[in-house]
Amino acid sequence: MKNVLKKYNLADFSAVSFQHLNIFDVRSKQRIPQNAASVIVIIFPYYNNCTCGGNISAYCAVSDYHIVVMEQLKSICADLAQQYPQHSFVPFVDSSPIDEVDAAVKAGLGVKGANSLLITPKYGSFVFIGEIVTDMETETVLCTDKGCLNCGLCTKACPGGALCSGFVDKEKCASFISQKKQELTEEQRQILKRAKTVFGCDICQKVCPHNKKVLAGDKEAAAGNTLFCDDVFATVTKENVEAVYKDRAFGFRGLKVLQRNLEIYGEAVGKTE
Repeated sequence: MKNVLKKYNLADFSAVSFQHLNIFDVRSKQRIPQNAASVIVIIFPYYNNCTCGGNISAYCAVSDYHIVVMEQLKSICADLAQQYPQHSFVPFVDSSPIDEVDAAVKAGLGVKGANSLLITPKYGSFVFIGEIVTDMETETVLCTDKGCLNCGLCTKACPGGALCSGFVDKEKCASFISQKKQELTEEQRQILKRAKTVFGCDICQKVCPHNKKVLAGDKEAAAGNTLFCDDVFATVTKENVEAVYKDRAFGFRGLKVLQRNLEIYGEAVGKTE
């Protein structure tokens, strides 16, 4: 199996037994192959110097990872199915029935940060996670979470005070708030203003010591970013929002949410975007 995966020049991957994972009772659970035995966990780093410095989270500055990562996972699954035709290989990304961070930690790919994000040794927390579930018994690992540095910097920097003892209060998280379709409370609007964001939030990642080399533009840490560097757009304005939102990860929330956030952002920076 590893010979198939290696030809894709993936940043990092590992496998963990299906029985050791947390499975959510969501619609996509129906896609899990019968007699699932192993889960291949793959990380996809996305940070580069072009994705930060704008008014959206770095993961939104690149082409929609749901599409890009899924396309790669489907190609890998097709190759694996050709080599092992008696087995099933099913890809998942984001809307997965698997607790992705938990799976990645147990697969030995990183640790869970106080902000609930996966932190990898080389790429920090600026990674997407993809999984391939298979009924094939393969070589697996089972690692324990050693945890992050617990320095408290992300907790102190969070504009909504959403982080506490490894728990994230979504209703106070700027990233979650920026995705809400419902009317925002005045407190939530103030959190978005403090975050100065149109969609998503990277503040907890920017202050994280684990991301120091990545944020400094370390060449080794940028080596796996080529999949996501195309058509980078880190700043959203009233003039370009309709053109860029459809092929970004925030496109699923629709134009009205982005326009509302742009209005709040404009108030925060003292102008109307």
